[in-house]
Amino acid sequence: MNPILLALALVIAPAQARSRKPPPPPPVMEVAPVVDPLATMPTPGPAVAFAPALPETAALSNGVPVWIAPSPTLPIFTLIVSTPRGSQLDANGKEGTAAMAMEVMRRGAGTRDSEAFAAEVERRGLSIGSDVGPGGAWVALSGPTSQLTVGLELLADCLLRPRLDGKEIKKTRELLLAGLQQDLSEPSFVAARTASSLFWGPKHPYGRPAGGTEAGLGKVGAVDVRKWHAAAWKATGATIAVAGAVTKAQLLPLLEAQLGGWALGKAIDVPVPAAPVHAGEPIFVVDAPDSAQTGFYLAFPGLAHGAGAEAPTRLGTIVLGGTFTSRLNALLREEKGYTYGVRAEMDQERAGGTLVVRTRIRTDVTAEALIELNGQLDKMRAGIDAAELQKAFGAARGDVIAALESQAGVAGTLAEALTLGRSPDSVATDLARYAAVQVTDVTAPMALWDRNHAVFVLVGDRKLIEPKLREKGFTNLSFVTPP
Repeated sequence: MNPILLALALVIAPAQARSRKPPPPPPVMEVAPVVDPLATMPTPGPAVAFAPALPETAALSNGVPVWIAPSPTLPIFTLIVSTPRGSQLDANGKEGTAAMAMEVMRRGAGTRDSEAFAAEVERRGLSIGSDVGPGGAWVALSGPTSQLTVGLELLADCLLRPRLDGKEIKKTRELLLAGLQQDLSEPSFVAARTASSLFWGPKHPYGRPAGGTEAGLGKVGAVDVRKWHAAAWKATGATIAVAGAVTKAQLLPLLEAQLGGWALGKAIDVPVPAAPVHAGEPIFVVDAPDSAQTGFYLAFPGLAHGAGAEAPTRLGTIVLGGTFTSRLNALLREEKGYTYGVRAEMDQERAGGTLVVRTRIRTDVTAEALIELNGQLDKMRAGIDAAELQKAFGAARGDVIAALESQAGVAGTLAEALTLGRSPDSVATDLARYAAVQVTDVTAPMALWDRNHAVFVLVGDRKLIEPKLREKGFTNLSFVTPP
């Protein structure tokens, strides 16, 4: 390039650059602040209205009451027959008689032996189950409604004409003993079993294991099983609850044909004494060598079915340990990391009950967990606040509704109400009572959570937990063996 032109370019370019206006600044963009959707606790909306349907009621010619909850959604049904006589009829020293009888009743009945009876039940797509406790026994029949007639024939054979063969009794004893031995290796099972015996007394109907003991099952023979069945399965006091695709008009003639002639029999009243008073008792420890966890089971004096203050006591119990966010679970699981979970609940029978705390704690923090648990029990006696009550009511209401989500749940709910002599509107009554509870109503029943009148049972590795317990001041220990 020409040197003169280059020089001119170098002079003119800066001047031109100075004469141009600078570009305008970019516009300021408004950016919305980022909102964390989890930063604010959501406000719960109003509860959805729920009105439980009333069951249809009837009775057989022998007086056995029948409640029916028709549900045509699916072509299936569940029917539960209950008797108020259960393991309370077991003779002392022969614990497990009722449990064995209830199993053998389903192992051959009427004209069919065990294999034929089981094959017919399966071929028809039916299921027959049973259970027994100190307050009664239950047999449940379920399956397609198209098999209702045949199902009731099989059920009647099971209830009224079981074979109770000696061979099946022997086989059932072996199965029950094997299951019991397996259960006894679980600290939580041992803790609950031991606490029940200590709280009620080893010969009390509620203190003896309904599933039996190894010694008791070993002594139960065919005569004992037949005697228990004859005493327990009478029409007097029996009830029938049904849910599913059945109607009253359809069901009653079938029930009458199979169970209308069921003999009433003589009513048997087994006295149930009150639990002994517990005051300042030691912590009972069952040694479970090499156990990685310690089973906790705490039993406090509770309420019988039908006692006053059931609603506020239940709501307070839920606050203590009835949900994931309850006081005990929040403390021992979420804050301390001592356990996978802890529960507080009401255990009720006709003649008495207990308030229970149960959990499994890491062996190395057994003593620390006991300190924290005791502290929370003491705080519980001061009562709860309004937010806790609202949450507990929601949980209690949810439990009631959840129990009615399936036909089996509806039948079970009706069967329990019938057995306890409650009215057909008992579900609605319970919900209304929960809704009426005020914060101040809960304080008085929470006095039941008094650890000075409770039975504490720990099941864990003694060589590891005893020194730490004593170091932390728990020196009043009593070492026991499970029943």
